[in-house]
Amino acid sequence: MFEELRIENFAVARSVALALGPGLNVFTGETGAGKSLVVDALAFLLGARRGREVIASGAAQASVRARLRHGGRVRTLERSIGLSGRSRATLDGEPITAEALQELGNALADIHGQAEQLSLLRPSVQLALLDAFGGLDDAREEVARLARELRAVRRRLEGLRSDARERERQLDQLRYEVAEIEAAALRPGEDAALREEFARLGNVERLREASSELIQALDAPAFDAAFAAARAIAERDPAAVEVRELALSLEETAAELRRAVRRYAEALEADPERLAAVEERLDLIARLRRKYGDTIDEILRYLDGARERLAALEGAAESAEELQQREQALCRALAAAAEGLSAQRRAAAARLASAVSKELAELAMPHAALAVGFSCVDAADGIPVRLPDYEVVGPGLPPADVGEGEAAPRAFTEAGVDRIEFLASFNPGEVPRPLAAVASGGETSRFLLALTAVFGAASPPRTIVLDEADEGVGGRAGALVGRALRRLAERHQVLCVTHLPQVAAFGDRHFVVEKHTDGRRTWSEVREVRGEERLRELAAMLGGLSDANLRAADELLAAAAR
Repeated sequence: MFEELRIENFAVARSVALALGPGLNVFTGETGAGKSLVVDALAFLLGARRGREVIASGAAQASVRARLRHGGRVRTLERSIGLSGRSRATLDGEPITAEALQELGNALADIHGQAEQLSLLRPSVQLALLDAFGGLDDAREEVARLARELRAVRRRLEGLRSDARERERQLDQLRYEVAEIEAAALRPGEDAALREEFARLGNVERLREASSELIQALDAPAFDAAFAAARAIAERDPAAVEVRELALSLEETAAELRRAVRRYAEALEADPERLAAVEERLDLIARLRRKYGDTIDEILRYLDGARERLAALEGAAESAEELQQREQALCRALAAAAEGLSAQRRAAAARLASAVSKELAELAMPHAALAVGFSCVDAADGIPVRLPDYEVVGPGLPPADVGEGEAAPRAFTEAGVDRIEFLASFNPGEVPRPLAAVASGGETSRFLLALTAVFGAASPPRTIVLDEADEGVGGRAGALVGRALRRLAERHQVLCVTHLPQVAAFGDRHFVVEKHTDGRRTWSEVREVRGEERLRELAAMLGGLSDANLRAADELLAAAAR
């Protein structure tokens, strides 16, 4: 749970400090005030890619810092980005990698910005959500393991079946390449060090001349005269303390510089043999770069790949018959695992559809229903499974048909053979169709909120961030949306940007985003409103500070409290 959030010079924010709490935290403000500021800042903090355009005008960097509670501990997470476009993240003051930040972000929060909400309409995202809802991680991982193993066996079989002469040619080429790169014994970054050494060794005489000229300049009479004059001033005017101290410091520095330059010049030695060796090494690296990659890292990656290909070809002595038997066994095992996973997904889809329908009823959509479409695609190199070409799972539909009929070869991935899509119907007797194609703006918002609520109920407590979850929703349905958010906030910390006073009234904390300008710059501030100030904010959202709107705002708060 996020307890405090501080945003500095991020987008339209100069300096924003928020004390967040458990339950429902709502953010309101006029159009154009920057209500999505907190959503964007949290997304950046938790690893989202952003460029330097998020840095406020005139600032050198933008930063977002949060105090949060995770794993029973209070932690401090901070991320900043400078004008170079590079970002830096720390956890409790220690640097954290981008990968670790992403992993932590996934554990801490589920952010549904406007783009992320639309991602819920993508089938690939829906499949991952269905598996998470059904608790199918183990079954999915077993399918993924078998799929990887089957593909590896098929690659080896393909290598065996290729022309033997071509295989020998590839072996010769790969052995030569591996030997050539291994013989070079490359070290990451050594080319930069060699170029520096080459530049130094190739300029020994010029460096000696420059050192000699510097020593002569330091020994010049003008220097001695300057020091003598400074001492004379100090002797005749005891008050000239600064002159005396600076003169002494300069004289000592000049003496140290003379000694340092002499040591440097004495250490300079012409080494034609080393120079030739460095040049030869650089030439070797240049030849390898032309053949295998632009950098030493790329050359070494090429070497790893060449070794793998070489090992695969050298292992071709294994009989094709043994591999074919292994392939057949893996196909059977993968088919059984994929059928089992598909059956579990269909059962989870039925539970999901039932749960979402209940949420939709709470959101004044009693006739709306979720269904899940399952499909498989034929493929010559697929695995034999007994699954229908297409099937819809949902309320009032016959039970899923898995493991019956003739087996057919189906295309597979590490996720199995299923392709799914969330379908929706909004009226009795209506044929379910893809949610993205049939829902209006307000219906989409409520459907996505219902999905978020159901998925949230099945996940561990965390922070859920919603940007305009009530988009397209009218005032009458707004109270239902607010109540749904309140239910979601009983299990999770919820941060919600809203434009509806009917939703805002349900907030345990209410923050207002305001835009300010001084004629030259524009910025946004965020502040929490309570009591009378909150009442006036809700009235303003209703249309103005009239007595009628103030009474209506008070009624909204009273209704939300019931």
